[in-house]
Amino acid sequence: MSNSTSVLEELLQVVPHLRPQLYFKTSLTALSHAMEDQVLAGMEQPLLIASFQQERFYRQEANRYVRIADLTDQVYVLSAAGTGFVTCSDTYETIAFEQEDALTQEWHLVVLAETYSACLICRERAPVPAALGTTYKGAAFEQTRRFEGTWTQNRYVTQQAADILLRRIEGYRPELSAKILAARKRFLGRATDPCLLYTS
Repeated sequence: MSNSTSVLEELLQVVPHLRPQLYFKTSLTALSHAMEDQVLAGMEQPLLIASFQQERFYRQEANRYVRIADLTDQVYVLSAAGTGFVTCSDTYETIAFEQEDALTQEWHLVVLAETYSACLICRERAPVPAALGTTYKGAAFEQTRRFEGTWTQNRYVTQQAADILLRRIEGYRPELSAKILAARKRFLGRATDPCLLYTS
């Protein structure tokens, strides 16, 4: 199944008072690593969902997710289907989405634990060319790529982002319904008061 609506658009419909900001790729990389490091340094077993635009971006971070999966069994990694990235259940769940999916233009990371929550929900401002390797102009150009979206530690917003992404995952992998239901009960079952949106 392919999704034409971006996760950011869905999140803004649920939480209309969010104000997207502009980020460069370097900022998103730093924020993502900080969130992952928080998980690796902690003692909790969080829900973690990461979505990569392309397989090559995922490969740069794959070892970090193997380490995170040693801490929790609720790790989901999405990426566009590639020669080495396929849908499977191994150390963690992988979900290969279609090239036509809006996720190919997006960068998402969601972490939900008992005492920590954070989400980074972004989409690229300019469409990613289909022939990524032939049209990009090297590392310097990569770092100037711009994204719009939101980064927050607000638990309510993070829960809503997780809910949207879990629905996307279940659409691609309905056989994970029981596992996703367990994640919903554990991490989304106790709804946070939306009024808390304005406290952080």
